[in-house]
Amino acid sequence: MVDFSLTEGDQRFLDLIQEEYELGRKFAREVDREAEHKPPVVKTLHPALEGKPDPYQLLHESDEGTSGEIMVDALMHMVSAKDLDMRPEGLGFGSMVLEDFGTDEQKAKFGHLRLAIGLTEPGAGSDPGNMASTWRYDAATDEYVLNGEKVFISAINKLDGAVTLLRGVPDEQGRRLFSSFIITKDMKGFHEMQQFQKLGMHQFDIAGFTMDDIRVPAINRLEADFGRTMSRFNHNRPLVAAGALGLCRSMLDFTKAKLAEGGIEVDYARGVKARSAAEDKIIRMEALWEAAWGTIMEVKWKQTQLGTTSLGYRTEASMAKAIGGKAARQITQGCLELLGPEGLSEDYLAEKWFRDARIADIYEGAGEIQRILVARDVLGYKKGELN
Repeated sequence: MVDFSLTEGDQRFLDLIQEEYELGRKFAREVDREAEHKPPVVKTLHPALEGKPDPYQLLHESDEGTSGEIMVDALMHMVSAKDLDMRPEGLGFGSMVLEDFGTDEQKAKFGHLRLAIGLTEPGAGSDPGNMASTWRYDAATDEYVLNGEKVFISAINKLDGAVTLLRGVPDEQGRRLFSSFIITKDMKGFHEMQQFQKLGMHQFDIAGFTMDDIRVPAINRLEADFGRTMSRFNHNRPLVAAGALGLCRSMLDFTKAKLAEGGIEVDYARGVKARSAAEDKIIRMEALWEAAWGTIMEVKWKQTQLGTTSLGYRTEASMAKAIGGKAARQITQGCLELLGPEGLSEDYLAEKWFRDARIADIYEGAGEIQRILVARDVLGYKKGELN
């Protein structure tokens, strides 16, 4: 029998992060209204957290008595909606790629930097084969020359630079090899864009940058081709799904509380014929939430066993991302239908959670793409066979 009980250590971290999220919720509406219209600034610790421990730092320093750092990290993402980033931006996705695949010399030179990941382009989101940004080697100066544009880059306005994936100019065989490079904002030819305005996630900085003949020495090139660079997504995709489930958890709890105010209490013991339509809808949505929760925890357990850079759990990571995005769409939509006018009122955060959830099925790999990746592995399909 599988035991899904949390340890006392697990629960302690969930309580800490829940308290922090609830503090941030007090400021969420104001930030949601104004964040995209203010110029990006370097974040500092929010005054409401002065003197309070950082749950993620505590977990990283010691996960003794817990289910392990990787699994507790996912659990903390799912406990509640994170409506406001209240701590300074930490190391970015690109810093993780550097840590995984950089040489000792590269880590010594660049390890202090906070680096985003630069992948998506205006014409190449889910299909990297259409990537237009290029690198070429200049033998005369022993430098690499980088050109192109990257968009929808998380937190680039707050970080020092990026690890960016580009394709080489065609070689003698016509091949255009992928390679990753470390670039920083102070480099000549780096041009930062303003933050994108978007439907939801107003508090989350997403911008872009262009590269105009940026020249970098050999040490800035990582031994990370397309496969290696993308392997980090196997870690991140389930966390994106987990964050979506945290948002859905808040939406479900708010909806149940509002139904209770109207005299509708969800009775899980009653049979389907004895339940109201509203009760049945809540139960079905919570079943979807639990299915997604279990999928995420399975992939994080496999990551714990195999290691973060392993490709042995990539299909499960795609499954978790796909079902997490599906749950985000269906649960927030379903709750909004039950809430009626209160779901649309800015007196509550339900309409914000509904908007914020839309991105969960798109970024870090769209749900449709994740299903194709799963089909290729599970059913043996090859590229071009899914029509």
